[in-house]
Amino acid sequence: MEFPLQKARGRHPAALVFRTHENPRPSRVSITVKGMFNHSDQHLSVEQYSQAADALHVLSGMLLFEFARHGETALTRDLIVRNFVARADTMVRGIFRLWEIKDYGDCWIIHRALLDRLFHLHALNDKDQFDLFDDWSFKMQYEAANRVRSDPALKGQLKGLVDDLTIERKARYKRLVENHPDWRRPKAEDAAKAMDLTFLYRYGYDYASQHVHPMANDGQEDFFNIIRLEPKPSFPEWGIVLSNSLLVASLIIQEALNASTLSWRRVVYDAVDGVRSFLLSAAPEHHLPLAKVSMMFKEHLPLAHRRESRLDPPQ
Repeated sequence: MEFPLQKARGRHPAALVFRTHENPRPSRVSITVKGMFNHSDQHLSVEQYSQAADALHVLSGMLLFEFARHGETALTRDLIVRNFVARADTMVRGIFRLWEIKDYGDCWIIHRALLDRLFHLHALNDKDQFDLFDDWSFKMQYEAANRVRSDPALKGQLKGLVDDLTIERKARYKRLVENHPDWRRPKAEDAAKAMDLTFLYRYGYDYASQHVHPMANDGQEDFFNIIRLEPKPSFPEWGIVLSNSLLVASLIIQEALNASTLSWRRVVYDAVDGVRSFLLSAAPEHHLPLAKVSMMFKEHLPLAHRRESRLDPPQ
């Protein structure tokens, strides 16, 4: 199914398409829902989706280098959003690797994890909770590692598996125990509503849950793919997971750009939009902004500068 958005949350609204097998009922969110069965001939080819993934990877790499260039003055929020971009890019590439071995179920699992990161990033930025999230994460990870250290059965086997207990880490944990970081993970459905993108929860996050949690027919398609027994039952055309994952990754990048303390050049946002537009038509001209960003990168021209206010417009 196709869902064109009338309103995109970002600096350059774009027509986005999110595909699903389900036939949605009209909803009250601020999008226009045009339901039609999405046959395989309405998708791009896997090769074309791979080209979009390559473009997203190139763009992500240049953005990460720009974050690194400002590393000495980076705030906690910059480090977190930078890592969200890096993680999203790696997850998309992982989906395409899994596709090569026909592991479609795990493609959906990673797709759901991508959406989870999008919802987290939006909530963190909306509520300005990056520092709180950083403290909460440190405390949770410290305590998880400490439980492992305390297990007598693992004594002498933990070298390189958990962080060393430095004086600084001990002091930080003691401080956080005394002043517990009051942070809770956002609920996916609530975050999607806050973004006016409820369908991302219904037909992405919730739909993909059937692949995360065991079902009675788990592995049935894998069974036939492995032994090649004929006749093979009819299974869904899973190409939508490639398109939708690329879309979600592009939204993570846009959310990260908006959340950072850097003021990004307008052409960077155009390049993100170009990747999304390519998913609709596969027209090469949609990557012209990416080519411009690449030229700037090769000529060592800055893609962003530190801004005094988060409301500074793009250059």
